[in-house]
Amino acid sequence: MAIKNILVPYDFSECATDALRVAAKLARLSKATLHLVHVYEDMVDFHTSNQRMREDIELRLDKVPEMPFLHGIPMKRFMLRQFTVTDMFRNQQLRSMDLIVMGSNGARGLGGMVGSNTQRVVRIAPMPILVIKHYAEDFDVKDLVYASNFTATDIEKFLAFRPLVELFDPKIHLLKVNTPGNFERSADSYKAIDRFLQQYELRKFTTTIYNDLSVEEGILNFARGIDADMIAMATHGRKGFFHVVNGSVTEDIVNRTTFPILSVKL
Repeated sequence: MAIKNILVPYDFSECATDALRVAAKLARLSKATLHLVHVYEDMVDFHTSNQRMREDIELRLDKVPEMPFLHGIPMKRFMLRQFTVTDMFRNQQLRSMDLIVMGSNGARGLGGMVGSNTQRVVRIAPMPILVIKHYAEDFDVKDLVYASNFTATDIEKFLAFRPLVELFDPKIHLLKVNTPGNFERSADSYKAIDRFLQQYELRKFTTTIYNDLSVEEGILNFARGIDADMIAMATHGRKGFFHVVNGSVTEDIVNRTTFPILSVKL
């Protein structure tokens, strides 16, 4: 499925602008439309103040396309009243997006869509989400870590990553992390990876079974070791990643690393 509509939660912060810059690069490569959403909070007791606030936000949103890196990119802008993270994807306009690109730190005033609650959005988003952790003048992906258990469901979900991955044609590093508490024989892990490779004809790839004390540390240590440009993984939603019972691996990684993280919910 092609990327036609990219959603960028935007609160005018530096963090959100870093994500917007990356989204612009993706939009140029895929000929997609950018959709900026700004979530605002009504001040219940001051209706006049509400109107002035909305007008001010609209004026600021109108100036966003003037940023040099956005010239020539189709863009739509809209505002939503504040909602909870749990409710956000009940909005039909948000649910119709092909990809979300968002920042992950230092942002405020977006009803939890950017900043400290990014991890929760990662957990529940029904479409792929790319989390950007820092400024990139010209975003590129040459080495991509695909961390997975390579179960049948994991293998199927790789389809959701392919439209974005194919924009860059990176070397894909297929990674299975073994831990003391979640051990699998290497022979069984390689069989699972072989099933993946039988389904997807990858042009440039490596396969690695990596041993570490935790899945999080294994993914991060491997990604640092090859100087990766992005980490991709699938999430089991509220049950956590990789069937890990005590917390979410990807939420922890999003919180701890500077790598861009691409995730999709199983």
